Amino acid sequence: QIVKSIAPSIYGHEDVKGALVLADKGICLIDEFDKMNDQDRSIHEAMEQQSISISKAGIVTSLQARCSVIAAANPIGGRYDSSKTFGQNVELTDPIVSRFDILCVVKDIVDPVADEMLAKFVVDSHFKSQPKGAAMDDRSMNESQEDNQATSVATDPEILPQDLLKKYISYAKLNIFPRLHDSDMEKLTQVYAELRKESSHGQGVPIAVRHIESMIRMSEAHARMHLRQYVTEEDVDMAIRVLLNSFISTQKYGVQRALQKSFRKYITYKMDYNRMLLNLLRELVSKALRFEEIVSGSTSRLSHIDVKRQDLQSMAEERGITDLEPFFSSNDFSAANFELVEERHLIRHRLPRQSQ
Repeated sequence: QIVKSIAPSIYGHEDVKGALVLADKGICLIDEFDKMNDQDRSIHEAMEQQSISISKAGIVTSLQARCSVIAAANPIGGRYDSSKTFGQNVELTDPIVSRFDILCVVKDIVDPVADEMLAKFVVDSHFKSQPKGAAMDDRSMNESQEDNQATSVATDPEILPQDLLKKYISYAKLNIFPRLHDSDMEKLTQVYAELRKESSHGQGVPIAVRHIESMIRMSEAHARMHLRQYVTEEDVDMAIRVLLNSFISTQKYGVQRALQKSFRKYITYKMDYNRMLLNLLRELVSKALRFEEIVSGSTSRLSHIDVKRQDLQSMAEERGITDLEPFFSSNDFSAANFELVEERHLIRHRLPRQSQ
């Protein structure tokens, strides 16, 4: 109501700016970001200064817009082309792109396992929205959801119940205010200098001074997630990894591998090797499933899929990991339904049972 009375021009006509003001101390979600007109897209002041200036009928004032902005945009032609840079794929100018801390390139990759899980989720959601289905199985579905949530929390201690997660986030926002130490600034400065050098050679997103501020914000945010009042080296390393992965993902496919090697010391530094190897292994499984689907036409009858151990070894060595035995004997490996077939030098992944 305050925004509506003080600045009706912003409230009624400039929807994006009005949304940023209304989202003060919250989150503003913007869809179809690339299809907005130039006036709506010019929110540079709000994202830089976290305020919006108003000049109406001789009155000049400023409204607070202290919010996080999450925007989604579609690539030109509807599909992201990895042979082109981020700027060539999306109709966004460099000034507005550089104001986002993280750029995530989401590609539509064919993955039979993930596609099946997504399809089941959509079908279940549709069934629950039907009056008859809701009346018949509302109680059983609620019980099933509670059982699934309890099972997930029991099997994976890292998963928090939603009620506890809400309280956790609220407590962190109200009570935790970590700050970066001067000793960590040297590392951020070095990374920034190397990024500037690489960005001048490539054609991806340009690196500016505000990217140092991005790393500082992400370091403090990671510390806040762990309820720490101070920023540790782990927080700084995480922020550097996120920014590097964001920068590399905006490059052409041919340039990405070279950049991954150049910045490998930062990307893999003190990283959870088990998690990294598990992601690499899942990538190999997805490729094997896609190949099987092309050859056989379907993967519905498969109970397992095998990948070569040497393929994982080669990918791991590119990232500076030479010993895979601790990973093979870890709980992460077995919990993800993987097993090692020693005599055949294969890694077997047990697929979820298909519903009839």
